[in-house]
Order: sequence, then C-alpha cells, then structure tokens
Amino acid sequence: MAGGVSVVFRAAMIPTRDRHDMLADCITSVVDQVDRVIVIDNLSSPPIDPEPWHGKVGVVTVPIDPPNISTLWNVGLALADASAHAAHADEWDIAVLNSDVTVPAGWVEGLSAAMRSTTAVLAYPDQHGGTRQILHTKAGPVDLRTRLTGYAFLMRGEIGLRIDESMAWWYSDDDIFYRGCEAGGALLVPGLAVEHRCPNGSMYERPELHEQAARDRETFIEKWGKPPW
Repeated sequence: MAGGVSVVFRAAMIPTRDRHDMLADCITSVVDQVDRVIVIDNLSSPPIDPEPWHGKVGVVTVPIDPPNISTLWNVGLALADASAHAAHADEWDIAVLNSDVTVPAGWVEGLSAAMRSTTAVLAYPDQHGGTRQILHTKAGPVDLRTRLTGYAFLMRGEIGLRIDESMAWWYSDDDIFYRGCEAGGALLVPGLAVEHRCPNGSMYERPELHEQAARDRETFIEKWGKPPW
C-alpha cells in the first residue's frame, strides 16, 4: 500500500512439456508485464532453463505422466499465491498461459483493469473480433465465441479458486469458467486477442489424451448435468 493506493501483484504461470522455442516466446511476451513468471515443467527434455530471464522466471518440475493439466495449473496457482504472500500483496492477478501462446503488450494490465472494475474473478480475451465486454454471471453454456479461452486467461488470485483435478486434460477450463461465473463473474474483454500457435497440438502428438478428454467430458456432465458445448 503506497499513498493509499493498493498495488496489485502480478504473476504468470505456464505449464509446459518441451516446446522450448515456443515457451521462450511466451515468456518473452509476458515477462515484463508481471512481477514473477512460474514455469511448471512436465518432463521436458532437456529441462527448462530459466537463466535467460535473469531471476524473474522460476521453474518447478512436476514429473507426472500422463499429464494432468489441472494438477499442473494448481501447482502454478499455489506458487503464484506464495509469491504474492511473500510480496505482502493484498490483491494479485495470476495469468494462466499455455506455452504455445504469445500475448500482446499491455495484455495483463488490460485484463486486470477490466476485471477489477467489475465483480469478475476471471477475465479473458475475445479471440473473435468482438467489440463489447461481456460479464457472464450464470454457470451454463454460452456462445462458443464468448467461451473462456482456456489457453490464456487471468484470475483474481486472492479469491483462491483452484482447478478441478478430476478432469485431467479437457473440460476443467469450462468448469473453472462455470465456477467463476458463480463466484462473481467471468469477463470477456475485447481488443486483447492472443496468438495461439499450436491448438490441441498435444492431442495430435499423444492419442491417449483423446481417451482422457472423453472421460473428462463424462466427469463434467456428471458434475453439471450437461456438456458445456
């Protein structure tokens, strides 16, 4: 707290396996927008080296295979919370990014300002060229053009939301969207589209993840009564 103004601490967390070049681009695009970048390394070969970013990037290895993306996210969220607590922050933003994403300048600040001007606990970019901000406050299916971008979104860290690890590969982003709607809102923000370079790349590389995605769909339906889309 300085001069009566609360300073929002900001962290980005990025789960990855390999994709070293894309990860480097992702980190470079966001590192100057946040106070801390946390990479969750899921068995990359060679391991991810944080040295190029001179102490602003931390790497933790989570050696689970097959991967559970929800577990990796939760490890990153917990570490982001710890960084915020160490900085004595009352409020903090956590950017959740896939390693094949790059974000534009001002992305974190833009999402944060929009989110914190409302009751929303999640904010995410409009990837379809929309021009209006939409605050979703009801858990349920939405127009797919306004669905949460599970590969790039911002969370209001002090709320303490966590990802449902019973959905290991897909649908946990839809679940956090629904729970975010119920917790205060999930906000679609225009004008901040990201570059998503390799959508579903791991699904193509590892066919067993298709089977896991099908199981995750059934888990989601059991929890919420119907699929999200």
